[in-house]
Amino acid sequence: MATITYTVTVATGTNQYSADVDKFYINGTVSPVLQLKEGNTYVFDQSDASNAGHTLALSIIANGTHATPAGVAYTTGVTTTGAAGTNGKTTIIIPANVATPTLFYYCTIHSGMGNTANTVSPTSTVTNLFNPQIDDIIEEAYERTNIRGTRTGYQLRSARRSLNIMFQEWANRGVHLWKVKLAEVPLVLGQAEYSVATDSVNFPNDISSVLEAAYRNNSTPTAPADIALSQLSRSQYNATPNKLTQGTPSQFYVERKINPSIYLYATPSSSVSSTTTPSSFQFRFYYLAQIQNPGAYTNTSDVVNRFYPCMMSGLAYYLSMKFSPDRTVELERIYESEMLRALDADNQGTSTFISPQTFYGDGVMS
Repeated sequence: MATITYTVTVATGTNQYSADVDKFYINGTVSPVLQLKEGNTYVFDQSDASNAGHTLALSIIANGTHATPAGVAYTTGVTTTGAAGTNGKTTIIIPANVATPTLFYYCTIHSGMGNTANTVSPTSTVTNLFNPQIDDIIEEAYERTNIRGTRTGYQLRSARRSLNIMFQEWANRGVHLWKVKLAEVPLVLGQAEYSVATDSVNFPNDISSVLEAAYRNNSTPTAPADIALSQLSRSQYNATPNKLTQGTPSQFYVERKINPSIYLYATPSSSVSSTTTPSSFQFRFYYLAQIQNPGAYTNTSDVVNRFYPCMMSGLAYYLSMKFSPDRTVELERIYESEMLRALDADNQGTSTFISPQTFYGDGVMS
């Protein structure tokens, strides 16, 4: 099984214990909840100078020896070498097929610096679905570049950064159907612009691009009526003489900023908006959501399973440009091949109808 190295630093931060005091940061994240998989070895590297005076230990009691009643250090499979702040390392081996209790990492000197370290069985009967964690994805990608061995904190951070860049590249390639979402925003009398700034409750904050939109009349709840809206380009919207003309919206323009805004034309009149029952008249749109930052290495990715091969091939290709340039061409070819298969599987299936063409003697077709 794998050996995972966590780079530990100490800085001011906030966690479930307290705010604005020293906390353990694991790979740059303040006191995250860790998922330690059975069969793996985990190394907490405290060689950074900020760790001086903050020796990390594990316990089966939250906050360890600082709890009431006080816990004790968990020592099964745990070895500590060196000194925190210079060459200190705490290593724990989570045995396979042995029930390891939920653990908590803490500072032996100061209270409230750590968090939970759950132990996870890879053979759990809860689910048989393959849903790899970020550290598994990174390990697979590095192996494809022929870079083996224990991962350094820098290599892990570099791989996570490359993964996020690749996800942005995916957004540029086209629609990934598992990220299509529906938003429903109440129409406001005379309001042209709709955004997070104007409606932080109903307007989504993860828009990558808007696909299609409609105006919905819910005034008769049992028979909602939708009218499709056509999308305007920037130049077309700019050419609209009076952008505050009131009526029934028929067109929309998307201003593609970091936080997008959508402008309706015409702006809702009193007959298609309501302050007493906002849900009666809605602006509804389907949009392609951003793929989320994977966050902690123990998280799973925000990617549907049919894109797993493409994701791992793509990350290997990105890493090869930095660490194995001799393999870049080959890994790019594999990545593009996996991308084509994933995009083909991502297409919507629709019915196909074939209408025969009939020719009469005079050559007229019907």
